[in-house]
Amino acid sequence: MAPRISPLEPAAIDPALRPYLERAEARGAPNALLLRVMAHDPSSLRIFYEAWEAAFYGGRVDHALKELMRVRMALLRGCRY
Repeated sequence: MAPRISPLEPAAIDPALRPYLERAEARGAPNALLLRVMAHDPSSLRIFYEAWEAAFYGGRVDHALKELMRVRMALLRGCRY
């Protein structure tokens, strides 16, 4: 089994990254626990979060339709996430 990376405690996370976690917790996505794991490498967390936000909350396609597409793709692939 691959080693597991423990999530950082919120107090140990760079204060500049905390707004990402706060927005994720308020929206329920992306999973704040995932962000706490990614916080071990702040640049990776920034890149991931900004791409996530642009893909899911920006652009021309309505967010509700994006969510329906995400759920449909997960169902088709048997993903329970």
